Amino acid sequence: MRRTGIVATALALLAGAILVGVVAAQPAPDAVRKAFAEADANKDGVLNIDEYIANVVYVFRQVDRNRDGFISEEEARAYFVEFRPEFFKAADRNGDGRLSVGEAVAAKVIDFFEIDTNHDGVLSIEEVLVYERALPTAAPRK
Repeated sequence: MRRTGIVATALALLAGAILVGVVAAQPAPDAVRKAFAEADANKDGVLNIDEYIANVVYVFRQVDRNRDGFISEEEARAYFVEFRPEFFKAADRNGDGRLSVGEAVAAKVIDFFEIDTNHDGVLSIEEVLVYERALPTAAPRK
C-alpha cells in the first residue's frame, strides 16, 4: 500500500513522530481518519498494538533515508522541521547517537497506552483525534 502526502503526515502522527524528537504537525481530522483507516490493516475500526507498531516501523523507514537500519540526528533533522534533541536523546537508550527500530518502537509503545484512554487495548479514531489535538504543532518536511 502506497502512502503519500497528507496521509504520510497523518501516519507519522499516528505512529507518534515524537519518537525522533519532533513536535508533530496536526493534520485535519479527515486526514487523520483516512490514515487511521489505512493503518487499520484488519479493517475492524480500531488500531491494535500490532497495527500501531507497524506504523512506527513505517515512519522509521521514511526517516531512515540511507537505509542503514538507524535514524541519526542528521536524518531526523532533515525529515522534521522542528527537531527536539532532548526527545531524540531520551529515545536513544544506549546513547550511541542514533535510534534503532527497537528503540523507536520502545519509545512509542508507551504512547499507545497513553492514547488508549479507556484501557481496552485498542485505539479508536476518537482517542487518536483527542491525542492529536493535544499535541503542539509543527510540520514535517517533505
